[in-house]
Amino acid sequence: MKDKSFEEINIVKILILTLSFISVCTALILFLLLPTLKAYKELGIRENSQIALLNATKAKLNASEVKLAQLRSENNKSLEQFQNSFSEKNFQVFLSQFFKKIQIKAIKNQNESYLKHTLLVNAYLDTPKNLYDFIDALQNYDNLIKMDYPLKLKAQKSGIELSFVAKIYGEK
Repeated sequence: MKDKSFEEINIVKILILTLSFISVCTALILFLLLPTLKAYKELGIRENSQIALLNATKAKLNASEVKLAQLRSENNKSLEQFQNSFSEKNFQVFLSQFFKKIQIKAIKNQNESYLKHTLLVNAYLDTPKNLYDFIDALQNYDNLIKMDYPLKLKAQKSGIELSFVAKIYGEK
């Protein structure tokens, strides 16, 4: 017995069935995959924007770190002065290098951040050069001291009478 199944094949019918199967599969793939591809595309866009934000933030952080390191190196002496404890006796000795008849009086502190002591200093000096030398030497003193206004200078027979407020800053 011969197999006659190949003789009865209708090629047009098989071709139509194959094309319809391919079109149904393509339609299913498009309807199922397109929303997923759209969501994937949106996630890619969102990820790219977040990466851009992250890079911008990293750039700002790096710039801030560079600026902080630069400020620390420039202001290292001031930071060390800020951390030292204040001694009124040492300050009196320091003042005696530039002035005569020194009187130091403590004043009530104002509400300033990191202000530890406020002192009213009355002294006499021979020449104004001593005052300028004192101001220059304050930069190298152990503590961070600010000469506050008013700075009163009054001519006397024995020299120049000086009165100023010294603010000493430090860690609390």
